[in-house]
Formats: sequence, structure tokens, C-alpha cells
Amino acid sequence: MAQMAEVRRPRWKVEEVEELARLLREYKVVATFELRGLRANIIHEMRKLLRDKCIIKVSKKNLFLKACDLAGRPELKAMVEDVKAPIGFILSSISSFRLAMLLEKSRVPMFAKAGERADFDVWVSEMNTGLPPGPILSDFGKLKIPTRIEGGQVWIAKDTKVASKGDEISPLLASMLVKLGVKSVLRGLTISRAYEDGVILTEEHLRISLEDIANNLKAAYSLALSFASEVGYISHETIGPMVIKSLRNAMALAVALGYVSRETLAPLVIRAEREASLLSSFLESRK
Repeated sequence: MAQMAEVRRPRWKVEEVEELARLLREYKVVATFELRGLRANIIHEMRKLLRDKCIIKVSKKNLFLKACDLAGRPELKAMVEDVKAPIGFILSSISSFRLAMLLEKSRVPMFAKAGERADFDVWVSEMNTGLPPGPILSDFGKLKIPTRIEGGQVWIAKDTKVASKGDEISPLLASMLVKLGVKSVLRGLTISRAYEDGVILTEEHLRISLEDIANNLKAAYSLALSFASEVGYISHETIGPMVIKSLRNAMALAVALGYVSRETLAPLVIRAEREASLLSSFLESRK
């Protein structure tokens, strides 16, 4: 019966399962991304940009599950078994964290759809739009884009900012930006889950900020340096702060004892003036 089912299975499905199994054996990192809401040309663009870094495949979930068994990696099935929406797969030899950052950096500019938010400040340049005057002038006016007519065509009179980062793109602006060839959103692939070294990572695990990491490292270094200096641990990094601390403590002790030297003279004079002022104020209050 199983043999009859195998015979009835379309050849392309068999070949796809075999291809997926080969890739699963070859690449240690396997990730998924959601296809819902993804523009059709994004996958094509990402394949071109990342062809030396990863393999991007779109396949049915049931075929992927069969490929996991065929590849001898059944543990991968846990990554997709509860997924209901259509997904694609990314296979790579680089770490999932590096892959997630690479995908984030590889997002490409695209025309915005109405209701989407600009991913950066959007400007239209001074230029010949190539459009004939007519109702289009009213649209430019509504968008507060200055124009002039020259040679029977509409020109944008000066560089104009039409949206700030985070602004929602209106239907009128979205239509106008397409006419002008101006892109205002960045689109790419976002990993929803990844499997690496026996661990399933989610999008939240992989969402890291290099700026936050750098700030955390700076703070950790500062705390470590302060602690090492405080306990007297001598190293190339701590010797400077320790010498400064010793000088500061020695100065404070010398001033407290009234030891006169070139270094302590000024602080001693200031202290004496302050004490004399306090004494004068006390004596005045007793009269």
C-alpha cells in the first residue's frame, strides 16, 4: 500500500523533498520566515543579494516535514509543527544571530502602499516630472509640493520633504511617489524561528541591537575597571586610575593633617579662610 502511495505521489514533490533533505544535511542553521504579507519580488531580491550567504526556499510545510525525516534531522520538525501560516525556509552555515542581522541590513527600498509608514525621511527632488499639467497640479498642491510649468511639463520647483520617518503614507502620497519613482519603505525577510545547535530561537531572541550591545560592553568595562581599581588589582588598565586615586587620597590626608607642601598650600589656605569665616560669623552672632 505504501508503495502504491509512493507511485501516486507527483514526481515534483519527490524531487522537492529530496532537494530539501540534501540542503538540511548540508547546512547547520535552518530558519523560517512568514510568507503572509510578503511582496512577491522580495524573495527574488533577497536571493540575489544573499546568494553567497544562504539558500532561500519556499516549500510546503508537509514536504519540509518529510525532508526532515529523510535527512535524518527529525528534531527540526518541532520548529514548524505548530505553524499554521505559509512559511519559507532559509538555510545557512553562518550563525542565526549573524543571519538575522544580515537580513536586517539587506532590506531594500520599495514603493510604499497606502497605510504603510515611512522607514526614513522621504524627499522629492527638484526635477522634471515628465507629467503634463492638469488635475495632477491639484494633487501636488494638496501634498504641498511646489511646482512650475516649463516646456509643457510639470516641474518640482525645489527639493521638498513629503514625509518624516514613521509617518503614515496616505493613498494620495503613495500614488504620487510611484509616479515620481520615489521609494519610502524598506522591505526584506524577517526570521520568525531558527534552529541552531539543538536550540530553537524565536524572532525575539534574534532581535538584537548592535548599539545596545556596544553600550552594555562600555558599561561593563567601566564597572570592571572601577571594581579592579577599588580592590587594588594591578594591570595595564588599572595602574593609571589607581595612581590617581592614591594621589587624591594622599592629598586629602595631608590637608587633613595640615601638612604644608607646594601641593597642599592652596587647599590649606582655602580651608583656613573658610574656617576663619565661620569663626567670624560665630563671634558676630555672640555679640
